[in-house]
Amino acid sequence: MTAASETGIDSLTAVILCGGEARRLRPLSAFVPKPLVPLAGRPILGRLLDDLARQGITRFVIAVGNGAAAFASFSSRERRRGRQVVVVDSGAAAMSDRLIAARRHCPGRVLVCYGDTLADVDLRALARRHRARAALATITVVPMRAAGGIAEVAADGRVCRFREKPLLPHWMNVGFVLCEPAALDRLRSGTDLDALLQALARAGRLAAHRHRGHHLTFNTADELIEARARFRPGMREWRR
Repeated sequence: MTAASETGIDSLTAVILCGGEARRLRPLSAFVPKPLVPLAGRPILGRLLDDLARQGITRFVIAVGNGAAAFASFSSRERRRGRQVVVVDSGAAAMSDRLIAARRHCPGRVLVCYGDTLADVDLRALARRHRARAALATITVVPMRAAGGIAEVAADGRVCRFREKPLLPHWMNVGFVLCEPAALDRLRSGTDLDALLQALARAGRLAAHRHRGHHLTFNTADELIEARARFRPGMREWRR
């Protein structure tokens, strides 16, 4: 039995949310959907599929709302690579409706990912955490970093030191959400993924997998420049 089979990774369907308009990444995103922006010669979305496939996932559903034709071309190329890739175009729909539409292609548990986020998440460790907590869903969180430099100030008003973008004592959701079918049964049309996660948290059925490795987001031009400086093919080789 392979490690992917033992943890159930090879039975997952990855649903990748690619519905946003990416206004903060314009003008680049005016010509190509954000997940299809190239990173080291391959679309961001392709990099995500590569890493998920390396860990044993074989089925992919791309839930889109904008640029459906571009995603269809991308998925056609991926199928020629031997991957099971389906594009579900829900138009200008809420995130919950994109997930609901994607479910008909998902025979069991689902890994929900954001199409503009890369991370070297160990899916086996995520699956073990999910099983240990008997959760309906488990999110992947990373340490939150301050957006800018901070000053540490003593009680008497003296500035002790400055710190540039330090880690904060909080955790941020970056997707890679492992969901049982019973979790997705709670989706309500017209809402977003956060509403589902909030409801599961109130019910005590949401767990978190702490990821201390690399992660990259691509919301702005500055983040894309930083990502291109840090990334090299082979996600375990990112520059810190």
